[in-house]
Amino acid sequence: MPYGELLTSNQRLHHMAVHRIRKRLRAEAAEVTKANGLPSIQRAAVFYALHPRPINRKRDPGNWAPSAKAYVDGLIDAGLLPDDNHLHLLGPNPVIGPPVNTGNARISLVIAELPAL
Repeated sequence: MPYGELLTSNQRLHHMAVHRIRKRLRAEAAEVTKANGLPSIQRAAVFYALHPRPINRKRDPGNWAPSAKAYVDGLIDAGLLPDDNHLHLLGPNPVIGPPVNTGNARISLVIAELPAL
C-alpha cells in the first residue's frame, strides 16, 4: 500500500483526524486494486503484514487493525469482494513483515482467494 500515516488502536486522535486518515486509506486501497486490474472474487482471506520501523522492541501487529479495516473497505469499494462479512472475508489477519529503514511503519496486503461457501 502507498506510504502514509496509518491508524493504530493506541492512538488518541480527534474523530475528524481519524476520519481523514481512514478516508485516505480506503481510497488508496481502491485505487491500487483498480490500477492493478485485480479481478472480482467471491471469497478471500486477507492478511496484512506490518513493516515496522527498525527499533529494538516487540511489536503487536494487531494494533494496526484500524488501518487494515480501512484498506479492506477500499477493496470492497473497488469491487474486489462483494462484502466484508463472514461469507466473503476471512480476516484481516495480522503478521509481521520485514522492517522498513525510513519513515514510519508500512502495511502490505496479501489476498488469497478461497472457495465459495
